[in-house]
Amino acid sequence: AVKVTPAHSHADLALARAHGLPPLSVIGDDGTMCPPGGGWLQGVHRFVAREKVVAALAERGLYRGSQDHAMTLPMCRYRCPLPAAP
Repeated sequence: AVKVTPAHSHADLALARAHGLPPLSVIGDDGTMCPPGGGWLQGVHRFVAREKVVAALAERGLYRGSQDHAMTLPMCRYRCPLPAAP
């Protein structure tokens, strides 16, 4: 799987346009998941949602690991605090 976020980079926008992908917003202004991000994640904070997706993939034997990568965002529109640890 490859995550393409058209609004985050010019490369992703070009890829989305080349493949006719519609621009979708799956994270609300409050940092929680919203449709069309998946009903099972609706209202879940984006960092918690990431953990839930990884767990769901691992449960099905589909998780192959992750890699750290440098990410630079000049500005982030999500100004909400991180969720409390469960």
